[in-house]
Amino acid sequence: QVFVKCHFDYDPATDSLIPCKEAGLKFMAGDLLQIVNQDDPNWWQACHVEGGSAGLVPSQLLEEKRKAFVKRDGEVAPSAGTGTAGVEGS
Repeated sequence: QVFVKCHFDYDPATDSLIPCKEAGLKFMAGDLLQIVNQDDPNWWQACHVEGGSAGLVPSQLLEEKRKAFVKRDGEVAPSAGTGTAGVEGS
C-alpha cells in the first residue's frame, strides 16, 4: 500500500492535461491519499484515506514535468516579468 500527503491543491475541472475531467479526484494540500494504481506513468488512481471513490490524480512525474515546463517558459521570456515567482519550489 502506498500513501501520500498532498503538497498542493488540485482540481481536475481546471486541468487541461487530464484525459477525463469526470474521472479526476479533487484534493487539497494536507490531504492524505491512498494510491490504488500506478500503472500509468502520468495518472495514478487514488482515493482519500477517509473514504470515497477512487479517481485520477497527476503522478509525481507528471507534476515534475509540469513544473519544469513552467520554469522553462519563464526563462525563455524574461521580459514577461518574474515568470515563475508564484510557482512552488522556484
